[in-house]
Amino acid sequence: MQSTVNNPRDTAACPLPTSYRRRLTPSANLLPRVLLKNQNLEMELINISEDDFYPNRFWAEIEMDIIKHMEQEIVPYDDAPFELLNPSRIRYYFVLDSPPIDIGEYLIGDVIQIHIASYVSLSNTAYIKWFKEPLNLSPFEENTTILSEGAEGILINGIRDDEFGHIRAVVYDFSKEIPGSVAVAERLFHIRKDITKTCTGSVRSSHSCRCNVGFEGNGVHCIDIDECTQGMPYHCLPKAACVNTHGSYKCQCVDGYDGDGIYSCIDVDECVQNRDICNEDALCVNTLGSFLCVCQSGYFGDGNQCIAASIWSPWSPWSICSATCGSQNQMRIRMCTHPESGMRCEGPSAELQSCEEREPCPVNGQWSEWSPWSVCSASCFGIKTRVRICDEPPPAYGGLACSGPTEQGTTCGSGDCPVIGIWSSWTAWTPCPITCGMSLVKRSRVCKEVFPGNRVADCVGSNQQERSCGFPVDYCKYLPQSPDSIMTGRWI
Repeated sequence: MQSTVNNPRDTAACPLPTSYRRRLTPSANLLPRVLLKNQNLEMELINISEDDFYPNRFWAEIEMDIIKHMEQEIVPYDDAPFELLNPSRIRYYFVLDSPPIDIGEYLIGDVIQIHIASYVSLSNTAYIKWFKEPLNLSPFEENTTILSEGAEGILINGIRDDEFGHIRAVVYDFSKEIPGSVAVAERLFHIRKDITKTCTGSVRSSHSCRCNVGFEGNGVHCIDIDECTQGMPYHCLPKAACVNTHGSYKCQCVDGYDGDGIYSCIDVDECVQNRDICNEDALCVNTLGSFLCVCQSGYFGDGNQCIAASIWSPWSPWSICSATCGSQNQMRIRMCTHPESGMRCEGPSAELQSCEEREPCPVNGQWSEWSPWSVCSASCFGIKTRVRICDEPPPAYGGLACSGPTEQGTTCGSGDCPVIGIWSSWTAWTPCPITCGMSLVKRSRVCKEVFPGNRVADCVGSNQQERSCGFPVDYCKYLPQSPDSIMTGRWI
């Protein structure tokens, strides 16, 4: 039966897990116990049920842009030969398989009967298909009988050498919502071959059975011989260890060597087999039976962890010579890398070199330091001086001369010297007190200190002056004043 569905997904290259068992039912029925993870790249099954096991396969289907909007047919439930020979490039299958049920050890020719009812519950409508593994769907030989259409079991009347191994029973029955019968359960059986003995006839006795090579006993009961302790037909090489196996032994080369252990144990080049075995900053060095990780040049450490050694970075470009006159140096620098290593770099971190010579630059003059003060010119209220010269440096190549005085002076002398004063300017003459006749007018001045002292300043001369003013009385009549304003003066 076939059906069509519309793909509801819009994202390309996303797997869409679903169940082979539930192939004819809506995928939403799986969601309660199917979790999609890692952007649909992982699927987690919760509470695995009986019919989740083989051959009820699951698949992940990759949606391509070219087909994601197309209707897709649901393939039939049964395996199609075309699908087995031509696997899909967009659908990938996987199965869950149950552990095999061990039936036991048997010899060639033994009769084996498996009753399925002992291992799974069957309904009245169920039927069973039996398959040989790993050749799935291959027919049984004529010595194998399917009992009651498989519902009772299987009978192998004289097992052959190629029939040992796995036999699978798949239970088919009817299920809700699915037309026709579908697989509802499966069981995998394991029939082991008894390699300890060889018997003739159907009776197992010490007369008819003998232990095979690698075993010892009475023929009926045979136990494994430990060749590693009782002697080996072929001795192991010094670089190989003896490992006992069921019925035999093997020589296993020690770690770092490969071979059969009897004729050869060849050193394994771990550096070739696993190129990422060492740190990315280390080199792998193969040794006999092992290997070494050695840090590359410029790194130090044990090979598993390599730390970059501190080294100088390349020099920076020289700085630009920007001066238009005179001389200038240009500089370049470098850095000591990887300070986390705790190492120091030897040598300077900066270098200087002279730029190309140019015309001298103008030099402005600069004053020298002031000279010491000269000797005081007098013991009382003298003068002392000091000088400086414009020569540190002197003006050159058109530079400016120094500005300011070349000499300075200041007073000097003992403070106990007489206080010398100087007269201030005379004040204005007082007004003449009369308009007719003769009288006097005055003016004055003040003696001021030129240099401070402990006594009153002394100036030479008088601090006041007088002189006459007005006109003789005889001349008053010639003046335009009224007689009432005439005052008689006196001679001085």
